[in-house]
Amino acid sequence: MKIDMGLIGSSAFGCGPAAAEAERLGFDGVWASESVTDAFLQSQAALMSTKDISVGTAIAVAFARNPMSTAYSAWELAAMSGGRFTLGLGSQVRAHVERRFSMPWGAPVARMRDFLQALDAIFTAWREGTRLDYQGRYYQHTLMTPVFTPHHHEHRIPTMIAAVGAKMTELGGELCDGLLLHGMTTTTYLDEVTLPALERGLAASGRKRSDVELYVPLFMVMGDTEEEIAERAREVRGQIAFYASTPAYRPVLESVGYGELQPELQAMSREGRWSEMGAQIDDTLLHEIALVGSPEDMPRLCRERYAGRLDRVSSYYPWPGDDPDRLQEILAGFAEETEEDR
Repeated sequence: MKIDMGLIGSSAFGCGPAAAEAERLGFDGVWASESVTDAFLQSQAALMSTKDISVGTAIAVAFARNPMSTAYSAWELAAMSGGRFTLGLGSQVRAHVERRFSMPWGAPVARMRDFLQALDAIFTAWREGTRLDYQGRYYQHTLMTPVFTPHHHEHRIPTMIAAVGAKMTELGGELCDGLLLHGMTTTTYLDEVTLPALERGLAASGRKRSDVELYVPLFMVMGDTEEEIAERAREVRGQIAFYASTPAYRPVLESVGYGELQPELQAMSREGRWSEMGAQIDDTLLHEIALVGSPEDMPRLCRERYAGRLDRVSSYYPWPGDDPDRLQEILAGFAEETEEDR
């Protein structure tokens, strides 16, 4: 299992040093997020500061862009890094697409399919020198002259999409190199919804499970004392409650018998009772979603719960402590081979 670092909330200026430190410590990859700045700017800074590890966007908001603008950014990042860049896309939600980005919304799975197919057509035209003539339902790209064609390279650009629901997951299995799953999940939901949907998508494209990677930023509740673990647990309960208040995550809650909690939390959020919501996440639900223990426990806990299910993970929260030698030793534990890996 690969262990990555998420650059959540980082500025582009801060991503370079953070990525360089991640590479030095032994992380397998870093992921740039699109919260306070552009994910492609973060990725560029990370790639320019590293030599070997993979760098990807988790996520770049697809519907805030168009396939052509996305293709230019991804193509250049792949070229400058020698093929270390992974393009991770997500739909975001309607309110952000329409009200924050002022872009059209509707039929997100169908629109994402069109977006991915348009990207593939653009990359093919650039790589093979063929005429660009993509005419989809939402996107049409029919003009590409030599002066606007980027410099040729042969680096493949792996594409992943963020998915929670079965339909988007199935699309990823059919068209993508992997899925960016959410930490707000359970093993029951993975086994009953995510993995079966992935298999349906793989079957549609004639591929197998080993052809794709599944990545999740996990809620790791870590500490060296009971007090430290309890403090992090309070923080994680609040984050879980925030996600659980959203209707899209009700099926995840239902997978472990907590479906009725979703409308309760949604009502509390509408009343502005944010500070109270975390208390609604009891120990049973916390342990269904999060991994709880010392930092040294995390490689073992990840293998026990996710071996055979996930391919790469990260911690949603920063790793505690300031001992790099200790962290390097912990990270090495994620690479240990188990019977299920063989």
